[in-house]
Amino acid sequence: MRAIPSLARIGAVLFLATACAPERTLRPVATVKQLMEGTIQPAAEVLFESVGTVISERGVEEIAPKNDEEWANVRNNALTLAEAGNLLMIGDRARDRGEWMKMSQALVEVGVVALKAAEAKNAEALFEAGGQVYEACQHCHSKYMKDR
Repeated sequence: MRAIPSLARIGAVLFLATACAPERTLRPVATVKQLMEGTIQPAAEVLFESVGTVISERGVEEIAPKNDEEWANVRNNALTLAEAGNLLMIGDRARDRGEWMKMSQALVEVGVVALKAAEAKNAEALFEAGGQVYEACQHCHSKYMKDR
């Protein structure tokens, strides 16, 4: 019978010890501009350039990843793009807690759509996902990009 009260005390002490532990804070290193130039834009470009149709004098050429290595590259860049949306919401990178957060979350979501298309090795779905990525980027840039 004495074991139960002892276990309850131990549990309470462990709970309080973890509840009072200092929270780890994330410390952003890159600016939003650095993330855009070094991570987001290059990852998006891989997606945009991985599928498409080229019509020329020589005929019609369908562009899509041709082997596992090319699909893995697209997959990795889609994953990078999705996670970059999370990075945009950390610390002082977030311009506000409203639209910025929604648009950053939208980047995560369309990155996941592209990731699933790449994992399925589905060029048509990847093409559609690329359009969604483009729209998410344009929507955010139209509101937050100062250089426009």
